[in-house]
Amino acid sequence: MNNLQRYTVNNQSVWRGRLTKINGVCQDLMPNFVIRPLNRSDAEEMGNLSATIYSNLGKGEERFIHRHDKEYYHEVFDNEDIHYIGVFTGSRLIGMSYIRLCRDKESFDAEIPHSPIDFFEGGRTTLVAAMGADCVHPEYRGNQLNQTMIQCRLELALSLGCSDAFSIIDRNNHWNMSPYFNNGFNMYASATDPSDNGKIALMHNDFQNNSKSNSSAISVPYNRLNLIDSLLAKGYVGNGYDPENGNIKFVLNRQNERNRLRNNFSILPQTSKGVYCVC
Repeated sequence: MNNLQRYTVNNQSVWRGRLTKINGVCQDLMPNFVIRPLNRSDAEEMGNLSATIYSNLGKGEERFIHRHDKEYYHEVFDNEDIHYIGVFTGSRLIGMSYIRLCRDKESFDAEIPHSPIDFFEGGRTTLVAAMGADCVHPEYRGNQLNQTMIQCRLELALSLGCSDAFSIIDRNNHWNMSPYFNNGFNMYASATDPSDNGKIALMHNDFQNNSKSNSSAISVPYNRLNLIDSLLAKGYVGNGYDPENGNIKFVLNRQNERNRLRNNFSILPQTSKGVYCVC
């Protein structure tokens, strides 16, 4: 990792680390980066970063992130349940992502429509963190900044009283798999994004139970979508990713998670077409 240190400034968490690469070149004098909460004054920089990310996407990668302008980012801060964090080197914003605090089924469905898990069944009161908009400036990739932002957001979600964290990743975006698996997320559902028909996966981090399975693992290439769907349907859960060969590790460990979810939440039947939405 990048020697992450955590501070509290004005009652807000600020993380500090070092960049080891710029434009893929290892740095002898590693510059600092800082991760801090974003606010409305950062909206223009956020719009600029979004435009840069979008203009550097390869063919077929358009669904990996939704492009927004600075006006959108001005307005998003009207929602007190959306918390953006940003990575800065000096005054330059080089990465950002958010969590949305979901207090009811309506807000949860806004992030993950028609989820097979109803956290709020029967009027149950809980707080769930939906994570999304992971992006890093192309010049600063290779520094594990996305993985670091996930770590920071999990700490933020825990401090705000969340019981679980969710995210959705495009199943072709294998660059975004290691950061989530390395931060304790499991892949336990797959679906189709209704906005663009892209293949997506639902990732879940249960703050109360992050134990790993001891069962034998099955390694499957991330792009063997039908085989992965079959394993998920049989009760396997993805709990690791090997970036060198592009394999997801699956273990027969879903029953414990499903039992916990049945005990605490309502499991809804999966439709023939998944209807989750990319964050």
